[in-house]
Amino acid sequence: MKHQHIVIVGAGLAGLVAAQQLARTGLRVTLLEARARAGGRILSEPVAGQQHRADLGPGWYWPELNPRLAELVRQFDLADYPQWAQGASLREGADGTRHTIRQSWIQQPESMRLVGGMGALVQALLARLDAVELHLETVVQSVALTPDAVTLQVIRAGQPQQLTADLVISTLPPRLLAGLQANPPWPAHEQQRWLATPTWMAGNAKFVAAYDQPFWRDAGLSGDAGSQRGPLVEIHDASDAAGQVALLFGFIGVPAPMRQQMGEAELHRLALKQLARLFGPQALAPRWTTLKDWAQDPYTAQQQDQQPLYQHPLYTPMPLPQPWAGRLVLAGTEFAPEFGGYLEGALASAHAAVAQVQDVMKEY
Repeated sequence: MKHQHIVIVGAGLAGLVAAQQLARTGLRVTLLEARARAGGRILSEPVAGQQHRADLGPGWYWPELNPRLAELVRQFDLADYPQWAQGASLREGADGTRHTIRQSWIQQPESMRLVGGMGALVQALLARLDAVELHLETVVQSVALTPDAVTLQVIRAGQPQQLTADLVISTLPPRLLAGLQANPPWPAHEQQRWLATPTWMAGNAKFVAAYDQPFWRDAGLSGDAGSQRGPLVEIHDASDAAGQVALLFGFIGVPAPMRQQMGEAELHRLALKQLARLFGPQALAPRWTTLKDWAQDPYTAQQQDQQPLYQHPLYTPMPLPQPWAGRLVLAGTEFAPEFGGYLEGALASAHAAVAQVQDVMKEY
């Protein structure tokens, strides 16, 4: 029997899970990733001199609401711990006035973090991809249908190559998929729908500062703060489970075009100045800082994503019509049957994609 070949575009959570599951069934699986790393929007950066990692992408999950993710955490024997929420929270007005709320935000259900950051999921999956061909720094330029296969033109390590697959799974966000050259061309109404679908969190940026100790806890503060002044509009404690590696992180509320004009150095300066206003002068002397602006990541954001989202979009599955139906399967959190935009949605989309592939392969 023909050894069927599946190519998966994108090594984020959906692509990694789909690759692992399909390879276990005996299919030949090739996983392509444009970045120099796997994980997609999951990015957990090591804190200088420490084993703790700062989540610059998603950092929380909710076991009661995310059964697929909770099962993956259990299956890989990963450790988790609750988001720190003990102590008072702060509110900063547009004029810089500080208000203390005696109790922090009540999180129900409780937000959980992973030891090692969400990147621990990525590392656990990578360790289980022995039977998968993983190619990093491989950018897909175009896809084309032939009578018997799908051909992909890619640039790998600066060199053009062609791959042939029986079926392709794309985990690209809809707006990136819309820009991918296709032959025959994407149906016009589908392409317009993809372009109108926001990429979740693509316009956002995160700032993280690490300190020798969580001094805000000693002052009776949880690390939670909301601000109308900024540049950080929402701040939380992102320390490790023991509180020994002390981190504060915040979402930057400055729109992406303005962030680019200001530059990272100025954003760092203003963010530390704000943390000092809220938590005291110790915040001015971090041992380490980092900033991730997803709007400047070409493998996440497009021009349409430069403005932040102020509410969660309604994501719905978008099955492809002929002639692409059965030859290209759409996955990724924006194509999820449920929990679109979340890690749980990425998993839901991966499971749905695997089921579609298995149904199609039965006909070969």
